[in-house]
Amino acid sequence: MSDPNERIRDQMMTIQSLNQKIDVLQAQLGGSQRRAHQLEEQLAQLEQVITQKDGEIQALGSDVQRYSGALDSMGHEVQSLRAEQTQQHTIAVPVRDDQGLGEQLVAAQQVIQKQKENLTALSQAATAVLNSDDNALEDLQRVLLEAGDQRFRVLNLVLTKRSVRTEEIASILVVDVSKAMEIADALQADGEVEIRDGNTIIPARKYREVKVPVEEWKNLDPLAIFDSLEGIIGKTEEGEGIVSAIEAAVDVLEQKMSRGGTLVFEMRRTADSWKKKEGNVQELQYKIREWKARAQSLS
Repeated sequence: MSDPNERIRDQMMTIQSLNQKIDVLQAQLGGSQRRAHQLEEQLAQLEQVITQKDGEIQALGSDVQRYSGALDSMGHEVQSLRAEQTQQHTIAVPVRDDQGLGEQLVAAQQVIQKQKENLTALSQAATAVLNSDDNALEDLQRVLLEAGDQRFRVLNLVLTKRSVRTEEIASILVVDVSKAMEIADALQADGEVEIRDGNTIIPARKYREVKVPVEEWKNLDPLAIFDSLEGIIGKTEEGEGIVSAIEAAVDVLEQKMSRGGTLVFEMRRTADSWKKKEGNVQELQYKIREWKARAQSLS
């Protein structure tokens, strides 16, 4: 028979060995659980990224479709413009003889080359807008003014110069006066311009109406109000609008200038005078500067 103590010692060693194995297994299990948790987190992050990228792809697809449609539309307009201008040039240069035919051919080639340059400029400007380049919209507007639709060019010319004769429009567009008048008639029918004396084009009334910033004036000092009033007067050709601007300025200044009774009275008298008969705009602007100087001396 073996010694009982020895058997107990063997059993204890066996138990100790089993405990060590259990510890090892528990450590391995803990490591596996941590790795599984990490994998779950990574999987969740990947799913989130995939969802985000999918949304971005869909948004980009929508942008591409929209921009593609815009470019297609612009391309059709340019093609129409090229065909129209080529036709106009053909009409403007009649064939007289062989020498005239050669001159016509050279002129037609120049027109085609110009249209190619216009198309290239439009494409480059549109691409810059798609790429969100700096000042891209301003550049596109400039190119459209130089090479865009004729109605658009005429309207912007009238809005810029305030008064343009049909002969000048024809010269800028390189078309007959009759064609320039046709464009002006179409713009007048759309309510964009008015034709006076048969051949003078001015902006429509909606562009000539004075917009008086009364609420803004309420937050300005009197000197700034006079500066604003002078600028507004210089932008309008309508006597009624000038009277409205002066009267609105008087109403605001009367609340701000406790010692400006005489000045306010003179301004109201000037407005009444313009109601009866329109005066000279430049003289009125000079008078506004005098009012400003007097208001400054009172402050």
